[in-house]
Amino acid sequence: MLFVSLTLISCYSYGTYLTAAGNAPVSVRSIDWLRDHGFATAVTSAEQWWYTRNVPTGTHAAKSDLPSRSYAAILAAVPSDTIPSIQPTAQAGEGVWQGVDGLAIQSSVVQQTFVRPDASYPSVAVNLVRFDQSAITTTYVPGLREPGGAGWAWNSQIPPAQRPSLVAAFNAGFKFKDTAGGAYTEGRPVVRPLQNGLASIVIRSNGKVEIDKWGRDATLSNDVASVRQNLELIIDHGIIDPGLISDRNLRWGSAKSQLQYTWRSGIGVDVSGRLIYAAGPKASLTDLASALKGAGAVRAMQLDIHDQVVTFNWFRTTSGITTGTKLTPSMQRKANRFLASDQRDFLVIESR
Repeated sequence: MLFVSLTLISCYSYGTYLTAAGNAPVSVRSIDWLRDHGFATAVTSAEQWWYTRNVPTGTHAAKSDLPSRSYAAILAAVPSDTIPSIQPTAQAGEGVWQGVDGLAIQSSVVQQTFVRPDASYPSVAVNLVRFDQSAITTTYVPGLREPGGAGWAWNSQIPPAQRPSLVAAFNAGFKFKDTAGGAYTEGRPVVRPLQNGLASIVIRSNGKVEIDKWGRDATLSNDVASVRQNLELIIDHGIIDPGLISDRNLRWGSAKSQLQYTWRSGIGVDVSGRLIYAAGPKASLTDLASALKGAGAVRAMQLDIHDQVVTFNWFRTTSGITTGTKLTPSMQRKANRFLASDQRDFLVIESR
């Protein structure tokens, strides 16, 4: 009888995850349920086993792992602004910034490229997007479950009123139970108070983003609109943290997760204040940091990682209809993600 009761309780609990509001596939909901009900260690061990046995293969990055060229504006390569390839031969377009057409913004102020930052695995590609912040504003949007809470202005989605100026949206950081950090937005702290020393996405009241070490580079003030914390900086003062490979004291996630070749995303700023987003399907933490440094990031942090999590969608609105396009075809979530209420928090880029 006890076994039956426990089974029914577990089934009911799992069912609440499957039917909870928000845009998340069954696979993500199932993993979330396992992690939240005593199986986190087992899930992490399974991930470690899988990723260490599925290292990248091949000599070139797959086309599906690279930015779509459907809307790429043809720009002349600028040698001083091209990211040199560390591979014996660069792939077509590697390291060359190209404008993105068809957005609610000029193609000259938003650009994309890719690099292959891993000398041992030349098929690893990290995609890069660079925004001139004088032409955009950024908004942090809390999700239904991460960080949770009620009464958020955008109801965990991009509302129709914002879509004519919408440019892009992308995933935020780890689930809050997996980081010591907190968040702040719409005039209130979320989950827990902001923690000194952690890497933080700081959005000022003018919509511009800084990537800061909280307590050193930024503190809470009247011109701070939102803060989203996640682990520690991976690049500071233009230098990749030398502790990334060893990850002592688990500064960047669970044990050995920094070595996994998995979907991984990050964000940084360069010396000119441009915002740089990075994402790749089979990248180590060092690969991610190397790509961001190559793009000129002087401070950078990791966002979220793993399958079904990393998302970057371009958005275009024509005749009142908004459509999404994935940054790369291999990104697993739908191109219209974030147009409906989402369980996870994310960031939105709009034209000024």
